[in-house]
Amino acid sequence: MKKKIACFIMKIMARLSAKDVIIFESFFGKQLSDSPKALYDYMKNAKAYQHYRLIWSVKASFEPVFVASGCEFVRRGSFKWIMLMARARYWVNNTRQPDWLVKNSQTTYLQTWHGTPLKKLGTDIEEVTMPGTTTANYRVNFTRDTKKWDVLLAQNDYAANVFERAFQVDSNRIITTGYPRNDRLSNYKVAEVKAIKERLKLPCNKKIILYAPTWKDNQSYRRGKYKAFLEFDLKTMHAELGKDYIVLIKWHYLIADHLTIPAEYDQFAIKVPQTIDINEYFLISDILITDYSSVFFDYAILKRPIIFFTPDWDAYQNEIRGIYPEISAALPGIMVQTTADLIRAIRLEKEPSTAFYDRFCYLEDGLATARVVASVFTKNDEL
Repeated sequence: MKKKIACFIMKIMARLSAKDVIIFESFFGKQLSDSPKALYDYMKNAKAYQHYRLIWSVKASFEPVFVASGCEFVRRGSFKWIMLMARARYWVNNTRQPDWLVKNSQTTYLQTWHGTPLKKLGTDIEEVTMPGTTTANYRVNFTRDTKKWDVLLAQNDYAANVFERAFQVDSNRIITTGYPRNDRLSNYKVAEVKAIKERLKLPCNKKIILYAPTWKDNQSYRRGKYKAFLEFDLKTMHAELGKDYIVLIKWHYLIADHLTIPAEYDQFAIKVPQTIDINEYFLISDILITDYSSVFFDYAILKRPIIFFTPDWDAYQNEIRGIYPEISAALPGIMVQTTADLIRAIRLEKEPSTAFYDRFCYLEDGLATARVVASVFTKNDEL
């Protein structure tokens, strides 16, 4: 449906009273995951919220996971989706929405976001190098959505301060609760780890390295589709580590995966499905390798080794995106720039400092979902 027509319909429908409907969406409708999933599961199983109709917004071709789960869903961008969005009581999302969406005055937009930042965000980015936009246009389009946010979740005090400035969101709209998605990392059982490995058909006699880099603003096919590439020497990694380790490659949701792993390495370096919640990969991995992704804030909850492989650190910091100095000075792991140093760091298996955990993961106690539901849904229902 064309944007102008959709926007016109929403303007009319949004004047009507909101219904007891909650629309959940994760990573542009591509996943049944993240904090929206944690909130959905909690509310679905709580008697106090049975009067709500819980519906997922799903991008076309990503329906199979939602069908298998048995949850109700609607295709993102369809006429039915527009009608539901216009009269929903809540929107629960972890990324930005299309800027043309019209929000009902009775709708509460809960923005869970999806990470505490190392790389600069929103209006903090001094020069935008993403394709198809300019710095000025990016900031305008970005804040069109953030102005609609009624509640924004923050994982910790540091993130809350960054979000207030970078997203141009008043502090009274930010609640610092920890992330609902991370309750699973605090509450997991050992048997669950074994079950995930068996389901994914992964060997139990080798240690698992999770490689989860972010996307690069200046490496794209087109707007919203970023290139996948391995910056380490796969041949050397395989020769040195193949006997004892396997590497799971988990791309960022904005990366268009056109990378082929050579057949001789495909039992060592495995590209894993994007549709599976990253928490499952966290739980089964022994070491995390990342670059500028926020995933290390979540992985630090497990108190397992973290390695930052950043051969382009200077360029990324000064030319591509920019990095928050407060975090770059407190990284909870080893930073390396070469494959040889990466291999040495992997073998060292150095655990992160407790100081980082105490400063940034202090709210990850397994109760974040309950805090968010009480602060947003229960509180609103009582008004």
